[in-house]
Amino acid sequence: MKKRLDQYGIRPAKKLGQHFLLDSGVLRREVAYADIAAEDTVLEIGAGIGNLTEHLLQQAGRVVTVERDRQFAKCLGDLQRRYRGLETVWGDALEVGLPRFDKVVSNLPYQVALPIVFRLLEQRFDRAVLVLQKRLAQRICAGVGERGYCRIGVAIGRVAKVEMLEKIGPDAFWPRPEVESAMIKIERVKPRFAVPSEDFFGAILQELFARREERVQQVVERNRDRVLPAAALGKLSKKIKNKPVHMLTPREFGDITRVMWEVVS
Repeated sequence: MKKRLDQYGIRPAKKLGQHFLLDSGVLRREVAYADIAAEDTVLEIGAGIGNLTEHLLQQAGRVVTVERDRQFAKCLGDLQRRYRGLETVWGDALEVGLPRFDKVVSNLPYQVALPIVFRLLEQRFDRAVLVLQKRLAQRICAGVGERGYCRIGVAIGRVAKVEMLEKIGPDAFWPRPEVESAMIKIERVKPRFAVPSEDFFGAILQELFARREERVQQVVERNRDRVLPAAALGKLSKKIKNKPVHMLTPREFGDITRVMWEVVS
């Protein structure tokens, strides 16, 4: 795979945080985890030199890549001439229109991985297999009370089933990143509970997790923001009020959101 970089004279762009996953074993497993069928349309964000793209094209009927860096144009163009099922959308993955897709398989740009994940969750799809920074992967996958359990994991877990697949060392990439990476699986599901407003739910999570070790009642009593009005304490159950924030279940965060919404709206 390093040979392909030399062939096309490609140099990683530091400002875009580019690190190319070159380990063919990891790439093959990444595709296998996605369980791709011939009729699937697969979305790949950040195609780069097309090493993952080529593996995907050998399994899927159609692969749509989103890439913003034009230095990969010749490389992806040559790949497109070899595989009729490849389409490339040029632009920022946070701004361009996304096509309909069944699955996502991507080695995400680490600098914008989280907003991309949230944008993907606005779409309808079956499964995503993503490589991202290990620290973020742990935060997405952490369960109640576990190290890393945070607002990100709660928000994503409301609408998806997440699983840590494997950790990936820096030697699998070129250039070698200073951080460790991980591969996760996300399966879109029907929302596990309703919230009156996605934005308000996010604000509740942010305020509560800012004092994650404190009990809910303490956080609300010390908070002077309209998001967590003290007047709502009487409407919360004793069980919820006495729990430390990091021990609340996602559904309990939903209960708090609905109660607070009733008071402030």
